[in-house]
Amino acid sequence: MAMRANRRVTHGIPPEQLQEMYRLMVAIRTFEEGVERLHKRGLLVGPFHSSVGQEAVAVGVCTALRQDDVITSTHRGHGHLIAKGAQVKRILAELAGRATGYCRGRGGSMHLSDISVGAIGEDGIVGGSIFLATGAALGFQLEGSDRVAVAFFGDGAVGQGIFHECLNLAAMWSLPVVFVCENNQYAHSFPARRLANAGEVADWPQRFSRRYGPARLLVSLTTCTYVPSETLHPPRSPVAKS
Repeated sequence: MAMRANRRVTHGIPPEQLQEMYRLMVAIRTFEEGVERLHKRGLLVGPFHSSVGQEAVAVGVCTALRQDDVITSTHRGHGHLIAKGAQVKRILAELAGRATGYCRGRGGSMHLSDISVGAIGEDGIVGGSIFLATGAALGFQLEGSDRVAVAFFGDGAVGQGIFHECLNLAAMWSLPVVFVCENNQYAHSFPARRLANAGEVADWPQRFSRRYGPARLLVSLTTCTYVPSETLHPPRSPVAKS
């Protein structure tokens, strides 16, 4: 029996787009599982950090972005790049240390980037993606552009000073940046619920907005965090230049 789509769940997204989102999630999961097998066989160069279970967050966010919008990522960033439109073959080549990889085989798993699709860089430093996206957003604002920057980071980054500094600046200057916290519940071996005096992780956006103002902070675990495009690209007046 055919099932009718629940529009409260799909947010009115056309069926074709939902199918493409599902295809991307399956592609990311298949890639990660395949690469993990290669890593165990010793066929990759350098470390490998799987993003299995976090595919829906990457797809839900990146689906709402334009190609000229940018993302910054973490040491678990393969899924983010695939969701943004990067070539799977070139990602795999980079992980294998091949010259045909995105960084000619020299960056490895934690330093992938593809400027052509707006993936301006992963960062192996916890929280490192946050200030890169904040800086990109400041550049867009100074240009009078309506482009948006998105910072993906894990729950462990909330314990870093750069997280609080960037949320504060983004709110003060109304920067076009979205902070996406992928809560996989542990920062290495430390429970996320003990990382900040801000209650449950799901309550962080409301609690931090009260501290720093209306910065855009999303927290998700494995659900598809779809963000309407108009939320990411509100009408803005160009910044006056002297």
